[in-house]
Amino acid sequence: MNRLCRLYLPLIVAFFVTGCSSIHNSIGPDRAESELRDSVEAPVELAGGESPFCAKPEMEIPVTPELVRAPEPFKVNLYFLLDKVEFTPESQVESKKVYKEIIDRDFSEIIIVGHTDTAASNAYNDALSQRRAERVQQDLINMGVPRDVIRISSEGEYRLLIATPDETVEVRNRRVEINAR
Repeated sequence: MNRLCRLYLPLIVAFFVTGCSSIHNSIGPDRAESELRDSVEAPVELAGGESPFCAKPEMEIPVTPELVRAPEPFKVNLYFLLDKVEFTPESQVESKKVYKEIIDRDFSEIIIVGHTDTAASNAYNDALSQRRAERVQQDLINMGVPRDVIRISSEGEYRLLIATPDETVEVRNRRVEINAR
């Protein structure tokens, strides 16, 4: 088998290599056209030195659809007054910019997580952080964001941004994290 491959492989390679060269035309009939050829195959117009076996059909290049890019992820914190579901004055101003950014960028998923500081009991803080997340969710819905792209959760005082002991007031822990993508 190896011997046969060594013998025939060069012949096969030579056949394929010369199949699309100008030598192919010199092997064919003396006449470029014949009645028999015209009746059997479709007419092919060739440039000088081309072979009908290697003629390349005209192809339309398909138009590639424009890629749609997902918006860059967006993460921001908004801060709340002590024991309230109201923003601090700075976050009140910032919230308008944040909501506009979210609407303009048309995110497919928005995750809102409410947090508190350690100034009250765990149970109270859990409920307060939930109300804060719900407040931001409702603000976004009122601005026109579809409800089904918003997910909310609450962490209470369990994931502090600034580590503090119990019963400590810290504005940076009283926050809502908004992660949009």
